[in-house]
Amino acid sequence: MKIVTSLGLLALAFPGPTTALIGYGIPMYKPNCAFACRSIFESAMLMCSTDEVMSGAHSHGTGPTPPDCRAQDESWLTTLAYCINATCTDVAPWRLEKYWADKNTGDPKVQPKWTYAQTVAVLDKAEKPTEELGEDDMIMSTLTFDHDTWEGYRGTLAAFENAETMHSRYGIILLVVGFATPIFFSVLGYLPWMSTLIDKLKPRFVYPAILGTYHVRALPFFLGNAPTIGQTFYIAMFLILNIILTSVGYRSFNPNLWFATQWQEIMGYISARTGVLAFALAPLVVLLSGRNNILLWLTNWSHSTYMLLHRWVARIFTIQVLLHSITEYLLYKDMGEVATEQVQPYWVWGIVATIAVVITVVFSTLYFRRLSYEIFLIGHIILAVITIAGCWYHIEIRFTRNWGYEFWIYATCAVWFSDRLVRVFRILKNGVRRAEVTDVSEDIVRVDIRDIRWAAEPGKHTYAYFPTLNPLRPWENHPFSVIPTALLTSRGHSIATATSSSSTGSQHSQTNDVEKMGPLATVTSPVSIRGSTTAGVSLYVRKSTGLTKTLASNSSLLTLLDGPYPNNSTSGVLKTDRLILLAGGIGITAILPFISHHQNVKLYWSLKSSAGGLARDLDQAVKNVREREVSVGSRFDVGAMLDKEESEGWKRIGVVICGPGGLCDEVRSQVAKRGRMGKTVWELDVEAFSW
Repeated sequence: MKIVTSLGLLALAFPGPTTALIGYGIPMYKPNCAFACRSIFESAMLMCSTDEVMSGAHSHGTGPTPPDCRAQDESWLTTLAYCINATCTDVAPWRLEKYWADKNTGDPKVQPKWTYAQTVAVLDKAEKPTEELGEDDMIMSTLTFDHDTWEGYRGTLAAFENAETMHSRYGIILLVVGFATPIFFSVLGYLPWMSTLIDKLKPRFVYPAILGTYHVRALPFFLGNAPTIGQTFYIAMFLILNIILTSVGYRSFNPNLWFATQWQEIMGYISARTGVLAFALAPLVVLLSGRNNILLWLTNWSHSTYMLLHRWVARIFTIQVLLHSITEYLLYKDMGEVATEQVQPYWVWGIVATIAVVITVVFSTLYFRRLSYEIFLIGHIILAVITIAGCWYHIEIRFTRNWGYEFWIYATCAVWFSDRLVRVFRILKNGVRRAEVTDVSEDIVRVDIRDIRWAAEPGKHTYAYFPTLNPLRPWENHPFSVIPTALLTSRGHSIATATSSSSTGSQHSQTNDVEKMGPLATVTSPVSIRGSTTAGVSLYVRKSTGLTKTLASNSSLLTLLDGPYPNNSTSGVLKTDRLILLAGGIGITAILPFISHHQNVKLYWSLKSSAGGLARDLDQAVKNVREREVSVGSRFDVGAMLDKEESEGWKRIGVVICGPGGLCDEVRSQVAKRGRMGKTVWELDVEAFSW
């Protein structure tokens, strides 16, 4: 099911033979010579024409002459065939017949009464035409054509099709680069000769933040989360790529018979380019935010990284949308057609999509996310639906699925719906569960869900639904670290080597140092494994605003689980000589699953004095860690602690940290600094839910 989320991208990568994108399955004006002939005569009236208004740009609508009129009018057929026969001398006859059948009348369902070959045969028996079409003339007999006019249309059509092909090409490039870059850099890590280089790059680019030590912590004034240096490189690369692909590849044709000036022509190309690039970014924006983002399994990048990239790619998407709207407005204003076009339904839907995108970006800022995350999330989804609907009707009304622009929308919807579908499958697979909720402290509860059999892997989280807590919003859910319930009572994990100087921590645990151990030494865990199974998971939930505030003791709470999902790749820290586990407060819940997956573990856990309930509840699980230091009421000196571990001479040390943002950022900064300066190789895993 992990592969399902990529179907939208595959639909673009492997288009069908007849419908895809312009230049990639959809020819616009081929054969060019024949389209130029039709352009000369298509606006002329026939004897059977009506008074209907002409259709919009490059839609090739029927205009005042309906298809059945063209199909039966012999003057139209012979005039068009004469021009094609005279100019398309190097085009295969079958291509001309196909063009004749598809484009002659303006509707492929309405076929002309003569085939192209039959019409040429009629011309061969008639006299060669000498009269050209006048400005206000009707086509009442076979007419000849002005070669300069034909050349003007040929060049205009060729330039326009070349521009549209470049739009498609650059859109594909943008989507592929955005999708493939994480895969490329992840694959590099598996090359044996890259290991030493990557060890040197991580503390210089992967771990450090771009702005001081801010990363998990938000920047002042709700400016959001600063990316790391490596994330900044991706963002900068992608932004520069967008600028380049927006700016290059334009070729003008003069004299252009569609645009009055070269400025109008280039502005028309830019408006179309920015629209296509925005469409190409849409499926990537949705993919990066998804829980079932296939990149989570194909790469070693974290979920929080993809959420950060989602926000930045969405901002670039918004810029492209705004550029498209602005350049379209300036173009039509210069052409004197704004008043006419802005009341058209396609224009109105385009404005709806543009406004929805801008509102989405504004209300996705950190201030509004923290003000009420549930309201933000629902509003975010509604605005996204409005945006996609606006884009769909914008192109559907304008082009009626003639040019493949809708394939970008299909890809976006495929990614979104497949993610939701896989979520439903995961919930159904886990089944309807009844959870036991136990008060651990005044603001923390433990939720035990029995008989869930998940692999006891560290670095996982799940989304929990409690539908009966708020029947008016049963869809609300939150992410929580996953702890195998058996881990809370099992024994014998993480036996450290006796040579480590961290035996000091072990000594503390044996002497029950009150300052270090607090209440841990005298109280046993209330968690028990009943019956003949150890299957189950436990979630520790800190009550806050919203859904979690209503959690209270309950022996049978209806619970649905969507998961488990990976937080970060844990392979790096688990392949080290020494694993340091650092937890702040309830961050211990993300740390505990690591203790049974490494042979040489040291646990550091700092708690507030008020967190006695949590400490008592996890007493047995923490005691299973032979080397441990627990500090109640004070935080560890991170620098001194890392210096002590480094002085032991371990060649490779892994550090896993979960806790308050300030602690996570301090550890990140300290590990990065030591990785750059010392001989020890450091691996870092920050288990932070800051999305």
